[in-house]
Amino acid sequence: MNAIETIGLEHIYADGTVALSGVDFEANPGERVAVLGPNGSGKTTLFYHFNGLIRPTAGEVRVFGKNISKENIDTVRRRVGIVFQDPDSQLFAPTVSEDIAFGPKNLGMAAQDIKDRVAEALRRFDIEELAKKNPANISEGQKRRVAIAGVVVMEPDILVLDEPTCGLDACGVAGTMEILDELNGEGKTIIISTHDTELAASWADRVYILNKGKIFRKGAPRHIFADEKLISEAGLKHPAIVQTFREFHARGISKGDVPLSVLELMDSIDAKLMSIRCAIAGFDVSAGNEVYLGMKDGMLVAGSVPTGVKGKAVFGGKKGEDIAVKDVAGDLQQLAGSITIIRVPGIIEGGSRAVDIGKVREILEKENARKIGAMGTSAKVLVNKMRIKCDFEFDVAQSGMLAALRGFNAVIFASGGMAERVIERVREKKIKHTYFTL
Repeated sequence: MNAIETIGLEHIYADGTVALSGVDFEANPGERVAVLGPNGSGKTTLFYHFNGLIRPTAGEVRVFGKNISKENIDTVRRRVGIVFQDPDSQLFAPTVSEDIAFGPKNLGMAAQDIKDRVAEALRRFDIEELAKKNPANISEGQKRRVAIAGVVVMEPDILVLDEPTCGLDACGVAGTMEILDELNGEGKTIIISTHDTELAASWADRVYILNKGKIFRKGAPRHIFADEKLISEAGLKHPAIVQTFREFHARGISKGDVPLSVLELMDSIDAKLMSIRCAIAGFDVSAGNEVYLGMKDGMLVAGSVPTGVKGKAVFGGKKGEDIAVKDVAGDLQQLAGSITIIRVPGIIEGGSRAVDIGKVREILEKENARKIGAMGTSAKVLVNKMRIKCDFEFDVAQSGMLAALRGFNAVIFASGGMAERVIERVREKKIKHTYFTL
């Protein structure tokens, strides 16, 4: 059963504007869906239909298999939460706390339940210090967090966000998407609209392209962004990773499927071209010398001690200078470091409050980590509590894997269901890893 489904959806506004025409849309439970399209393509109108804010001119809108109707509209609005593009249109109470409490009050929840939910939402979205502030006096990124908190506090199964990263800087975008990933890790269906093809390509499980009120194309991101003509005709920007791959492919450097991440782009490079490597000379090297390759401080080093990976120096160089090594034989993967994934209980599981910090310190000492990252609210609360300085807080899974491939041992603290997603990605890349549950 789909979480949300539209069948032949049409919407014509009173002035005759056709906003949607014959739209068939679906999102599965727990899926991450990105809707792309130029301004005026119908994205916002489509989203308004998802919880009955407007009624269709024709067609059907179903939430978990049931058509939206007058009889079930209250239930639908509890199960489908919408965050508008402009957070100011959603924030109107005198304080952040009161704004977050508005929805639960509207649902008739008990006073203590409302108080507990608001406190949890403030913690989860790291906005406790804003509780007594007027929403009009906080930053754009903070407003967006408050708006999302005001919807999530009602515990919807589906979260729909219209341009959630619009107007945010890089850190704001990364922080917002991490919140959505954490909610998705708890099983929620996340649907966003965006102009950011980079974001859609790297984040979504499924992509829809809307144009002039119709579904222009839908499918898996790799399938969508592999079609160069399609993206151009839709008036969208080609993701930089995909553009780079196409240039590499045209020059015979890369092959295979279109990559959607830096790691996949690296994997696309023809193995034959990898038989020549740049390395730092670990001793004075002459042209033709046999050298052994190893990793040191994240760099490839040509030394004299056997490592299982060897080659011949193309030209000589003094110790510490860059040299080229050809005829590289052996598996460079064996030089990689390892990743330790530490699963911290998610907010809905009680968070980091009951975590044995002594056990965490033992794990860190044993794993000898050189790089540390944290993803998700409870994971970040834990590392802050332990005064651990993170090397990366955004795009943590990919950053950790890249660090491991450069020979570093990395630790990733991940909240709740986010940990399972990290493990899946690490296994795909066949990187050595261990897993601990706190």
